[in-house]
Amino acid sequence: MVRFKVVRASRLLLVLVVMLLAAALALVGARLLRREPEPTVSGTANLVDAASGDEAKTALVFASSGVAAGLPLDPGADAIEVEIIAEPSRARATAPKKVLIYHTHTHEAYEQAPGDTYDALEAWRTTDTVHSVVRVGEELAQRLRDKGFEVVHDTTDHEGDALSTAYTRSVVTLESYKERFDLYIDLHRDAYTDGEAVTVAGENGEALAPLMLLIGNGNGFDEKPYYTENLAFAKALETRINAIQPGLCKPTMVKDGRYNQHIGVFAILIEVGHNKNTLRQALNAVPPLAEGLWDLMEGHPDASLTQMREKWMEGLNAG
Repeated sequence: MVRFKVVRASRLLLVLVVMLLAAALALVGARLLRREPEPTVSGTANLVDAASGDEAKTALVFASSGVAAGLPLDPGADAIEVEIIAEPSRARATAPKKVLIYHTHTHEAYEQAPGDTYDALEAWRTTDTVHSVVRVGEELAQRLRDKGFEVVHDTTDHEGDALSTAYTRSVVTLESYKERFDLYIDLHRDAYTDGEAVTVAGENGEALAPLMLLIGNGNGFDEKPYYTENLAFAKALETRINAIQPGLCKPTMVKDGRYNQHIGVFAILIEVGHNKNTLRQALNAVPPLAEGLWDLMEGHPDASLTQMREKWMEGLNAG
């Protein structure tokens, strides 16, 4: 028995099958002309469904009297077996994940760099969205879109003239959306703490601003956030980011308050760098952050997190 394995893209499969059938019939004809015993020429095609990834095997058997499809193959026969394996499709089997990125502290900015300055309201704060945390949010949004996520980047200014009431305004923005998102990200810039690392060295020697995730436990509020679910997501994301870029993400912080994380599952606050970082260093930290999010939500989905979200959705539907 001779086995040929031909691997091609699925869209070429039909052409390949036709070619193989023609070759098989030619072989049978040549044997008949030489009055040799009639061989059984069989072809086995492993077809992969582009949507589901399921494999279906079809046997094709040819004889001198005609062609019969779907007959079992005889492993002891004088046969030529051709196996065609279609390349698995990378098409998305489910709807794209929906992500909302917004900024409660919209004016947060970074250390000004020579040749890349901005007009400051005060130290490390600006309404210039090209140099504030809004610019970092746009970079993350684009990286996630490139990976197939459906992303809304809301750039509403929630600070205005009163930083202390920014969360009151940002929750109004969140509640204005009628659709539910798979992930809510409130993107911030942290404040430097004495003794902590200013940057993390990347693989190519570039300087990356450190990341940190923050989850509120709901203390001080009657309506609590989904603390258990959101904390589990944050810790899983922290682990995946550090697997991609060791030491980039600091331990997840839990604080009193809810940080608008009662809005849904999953909702997290991400600090990208601090005021001692430059904007470039903050932008350098976005690719591993986006990769970690894709890895957690699409690449290698965490079953326990999926169950948490499904349970939350069931509760919403029941209500």
